[in-house]
Amino acid sequence: MSGRRRLGLRFLALGALGAALAGLGATLPQGAPPSAAVTPALVVAATVLAAWKLVEAALLRRLAALAAETNVLAHAEEEARLPEARFAALAPLPQAVNALAERLFQTRRRVEEAVAQSTARVEEQKSRLAAILNDLHDGVLVCNLEHQILLYNRRALALLGLRGGLGLGRNLLPLVAREPVLHALERLTRASGQDTAAAEERHAQVLTALADGRALLQGRMGLVVTGGQVTGYVLTLADATAELATLGKCDALLRQASEELRQPIANLRAAAETLADNPELPPEGRAEFERVILGEAQSLSTRLEAIAAEYRSVAGRLWPMGDILSSDLVTLVAFRAAQAGAEVRAAGEPQWLHADSHSLVILFGHLIARLGAQLGVREFEMAAEGREARAYLDLSWHGPPVPMAALSVWAEDPLEGALGGLSLGDVLQRHHSDLWSEEAGGGRARIRMPLARASRARGAVPEGALSRPEFFDFDLLHQPLVSGALGRTPLDRLTCVVFDTETTGLNPSGGDRLISIGAVRIVNGRILTGETFSALINPGRSIPAASTRFHGITDAMVRDCPPAEAVLPEFRAFVDEAVLVAHNAAFDLKFLRMAEKAAGVRFDNPVLDTMVLSLFLQGEEGEHSLDALAARLGVPVEGRHSALGDAMATARIFLRFVDMLKERGIHTLDDAVRSSNMQVELRARGHAF
Repeated sequence: MSGRRRLGLRFLALGALGAALAGLGATLPQGAPPSAAVTPALVVAATVLAAWKLVEAALLRRLAALAAETNVLAHAEEEARLPEARFAALAPLPQAVNALAERLFQTRRRVEEAVAQSTARVEEQKSRLAAILNDLHDGVLVCNLEHQILLYNRRALALLGLRGGLGLGRNLLPLVAREPVLHALERLTRASGQDTAAAEERHAQVLTALADGRALLQGRMGLVVTGGQVTGYVLTLADATAELATLGKCDALLRQASEELRQPIANLRAAAETLADNPELPPEGRAEFERVILGEAQSLSTRLEAIAAEYRSVAGRLWPMGDILSSDLVTLVAFRAAQAGAEVRAAGEPQWLHADSHSLVILFGHLIARLGAQLGVREFEMAAEGREARAYLDLSWHGPPVPMAALSVWAEDPLEGALGGLSLGDVLQRHHSDLWSEEAGGGRARIRMPLARASRARGAVPEGALSRPEFFDFDLLHQPLVSGALGRTPLDRLTCVVFDTETTGLNPSGGDRLISIGAVRIVNGRILTGETFSALINPGRSIPAASTRFHGITDAMVRDCPPAEAVLPEFRAFVDEAVLVAHNAAFDLKFLRMAEKAAGVRFDNPVLDTMVLSLFLQGEEGEHSLDALAARLGVPVEGRHSALGDAMATARIFLRFVDMLKERGIHTLDDAVRSSNMQVELRARGHAF
């Protein structure tokens, strides 16, 4: 029997009972006391009240719950459906809702397909730009006029050295020395005035530094012009610390050569002029002047030699160097040698070298030509041998070694095709190197050249670097942000960090500690999967087996990990000024705040709790756990009970809630906080009763 028929039979029975009681009151004998007539009326009133309670319990509450579930379903993923068994008493209404949801999802799917087709070309252009940006040697940052980072590439991440990404939407100014950036922007905007064409062509040099002073950054700034208005700027940066230090050393050498040598030269000149002007000086006087001249000349020669040696060292640092695999270098030398009729074969294991590959190819090509002319050699082998910080690049052949005197002569040879008219000796100086010839055994000889090895393993990507740049919503180029307006910011325009923690247990006051933090950033309603934070933490105590069964983290996994006081400052930097979002946030915040003092940080950001928002949106009916919400909304949960996996699921749920909150008139952060506070207060009062 359907729920509707059962409810109808109940009302029929109640109506019959009321009619019988009313009839009983009508048959009372005349002259009976008034109380005799009142009693049946009271019975009828009680019956009607009971009927209302029955209707409320059996129908109205279930309808309210059905309405809440239907509202959730309207914002859910395609796999979500209404639990028909739970609302069996209201059949066939839940079946009709699910059928309507199916039609809704089909329509949504068609819309999404149309949108995907229309944006495919944009995505293609975006991918090309991403590939170009990641291949650039310089760091690239695009910011709006409020200095919010809208785009960055991998090199920028390495230069600024932040874990978990720069933070799209984050303000650039706290990361670098702000005054040079502000000065360059002011120069460009004032110089361009109303002439937007000039603004697009004009650039400014920028010399700034990391906020902690660890490195100097040099680059250029250009303006972004949209719709005839300056809406932002592009900043390209490179690490100029070593280059500027070298330039400073060059300045010091120039001062030393031009100022400190002036006095010895003046002494020499004065002594020489005295001798020239006084040819009749007695031998004793002449000998004294000659001693002065000899002493000053020797001192000057020594100082000049020291300056020259230092300059050779500094000049090498100024020359552009890069990392190259020795096998690639040999391939280039072999190609050049083949054009001259010689053969070069690679030997040994490849080594990473730090050098100017262009000038080295020309140098070894010149050596091969010289050896062919002097020794008649036409077949060579090249190999690299690595030893700690140095490597040795060898050119070997069958036959006797070339005399060292010949190498000294060859050092003066100009190298055809070398930039700046360099000689062979100049290239050696640039690399702080030399050549020597020796026997290599087995009737072979070789010329050996020591070179610097690459400073780090090749192919390594800086920690937290992105495989491609993350693009922010460029609508922010048009969005003026006013200081203190965070509360009035629409929910779908907020910058949020959704986070979750794993712990040794559920009792922070009883000694349980953090063992993992995972977080992901949301900007302008987009989950930025490239902007994540994930860290294991050594809790300084053992992890109970019951907790390990829950999250899978063992003592061995955290044994070599940093403690909370080392991880939390990194997490705080990742959060920056974003709004914190968590499911059952009070639990996670309790653990964070217990560790704040030791870590030297404070998590005083605004907080939104998806569990509290769920209570506001759906009422007390039903479950509000993360699993239950994910199931109702059709949100996939990958890596459940891992901090980052749960944070990702919470982020997806939060974005669904943002749409639902708009329909309830909750548009801004202040609106959401007020609604959350009200919900918490109502629940607290409910528990009090």
